[in-house]
Amino acid sequence: MARRWVWGGLLLGLAMQAAAPARAESPPGTITIAVESPFGIDPHFLFVGPNMAAARQIYDSIINRDSESRFVPGIVQSWEAPDDRTWLLRLRPGVTFHDGSPLTADDIAFSIARVPAVPNNPGPYTSNLRTIAAVEVVDPLTLRIRTDRPNPTLMGQLTNIFVVSRNAARGDGTAAGASTADFNNGRAAIGTGPYRLAAMHGSEGMSLVRNPGYWGPAPAYEKAEIRVIGNDASRLAALVAGDVDLIESVPPGDVARLEREPRVILFRHNSDRIMYLIPNVGAERLALLTDAEGKPLGGNPLRDVRVRRALSLALDRSALASRALDGQAVPTGQMVPQQFGAYDPSFPVPRPDPEAARKLLAEAGYPRGFGLSIACSNNRFVNDARVCQAVGQMFTRAGFQTKVETMPGSVFFPRTVEGKNEFPVILYGLSLSSSRDASYILSTAVHTRNVQQAYGQGNRGSFSEPEMDAAIQAAITRSDPGREEALRAVMRAAIDRVPIIPMYNQVTLVAARKGVLYEPRMDEQLLAQQARPAEATLRP
Repeated sequence: MARRWVWGGLLLGLAMQAAAPARAESPPGTITIAVESPFGIDPHFLFVGPNMAAARQIYDSIINRDSESRFVPGIVQSWEAPDDRTWLLRLRPGVTFHDGSPLTADDIAFSIARVPAVPNNPGPYTSNLRTIAAVEVVDPLTLRIRTDRPNPTLMGQLTNIFVVSRNAARGDGTAAGASTADFNNGRAAIGTGPYRLAAMHGSEGMSLVRNPGYWGPAPAYEKAEIRVIGNDASRLAALVAGDVDLIESVPPGDVARLEREPRVILFRHNSDRIMYLIPNVGAERLALLTDAEGKPLGGNPLRDVRVRRALSLALDRSALASRALDGQAVPTGQMVPQQFGAYDPSFPVPRPDPEAARKLLAEAGYPRGFGLSIACSNNRFVNDARVCQAVGQMFTRAGFQTKVETMPGSVFFPRTVEGKNEFPVILYGLSLSSSRDASYILSTAVHTRNVQQAYGQGNRGSFSEPEMDAAIQAAITRSDPGREEALRAVMRAAIDRVPIIPMYNQVTLVAARKGVLYEPRMDEQLLAQQARPAEATLRP
């Protein structure tokens, strides 16, 4: 393993040296940004980070959030709850879309209605609309939202719902309006955000131009070129050569090198994403579960909580953070980052105990262990494939005969959706900024999947316990001073039942060429409007 790391560093060094002579700096007033993954710009199709980052530069979300994921005024200037099932949202006067038309409450109502109507959506944004029973336009600048139960985190959920122009996106008059293709070719991509779309380049990126009528602080750069460079070494080499000004997803293993590189500035921020393993407890049998001789098992041992606890005991979370992630992660056994509500300071990082794991396996009827496979993406989360390999080794030391299968995210996510997941264990992660507490991960990754009520959208292991569901629902609807303690108690109960196995909190790593400053975001989204020249300040 160590040899592989050195070889990767050598390749990066050679790439930097080869790239250094050919400088192609961005024109004055233009920032060129390299991102890792292709993206679309229909802001209601496929609820994943790359799409949201692209959207947040063109559109505004209903409720704005800052780089610390705090909910702050934006196109909605203020909000209040007259009672525990009603929210009044008051829009900022004078906000216009890129085409000059005024933003009204009708546009927000249309955007909310479009979210569940987008056809063939493999990752809908509907979980962010959970509890909304009615949306009422009071007047052009006032919207009333009624919920079917108390929901104190609704405003946080709405930081993930982007507002499109009703006129531009009305399309054929159906609830979905314009198609995703109409957005991706630019016809319907009319927002109120800091940049407007100049050109979409398919899977290669997009060109943006500053929106002169933007309601907020003007971006420092007139134009932004967003390029997709999926290979880590190529992205870093392009930065050092001056071909791009700013990059995301800096590999943790290259942090030390970049800190010594005079042409580069590194920015880091603990993210809101908890990375965890999901054991598949829903299936009666899985072909990728075998006995000690490699023969298919007749049942699914992961349904036994003792086996799931053994998986957790097998993990050395500190070693994962220090080795598989080169120190650029925060080990944890909790479901939320330290900054978020329901974090329990009395709950330490679990210590690895392979021997205790073996004893639990024996108690569960597997004294010789059994075989299982771990699946993960190899281009979606930080060092995801390397983390999976390290986890596989830890499981093997605890008595599991482990195989690791990695694949691109475009293959991994469709293969692991609830109902189609055939893998015993998968690596997954959730960004939690929409609630800033444990309510989102509990309702999304632990609660039984319920499409009608938008629960369990991230529950890919099909865990289901009615008592746990009831406890989650009771806690997340509280708005009294006891809410946080109730969430903490449910989180501790969930950790004990092991529907998911938290491992570490990711760290956002962004690098820029010298002369460019950037404010990294807790939600990991790389946005052109948060970059500025070192010698300048953002315009008022």
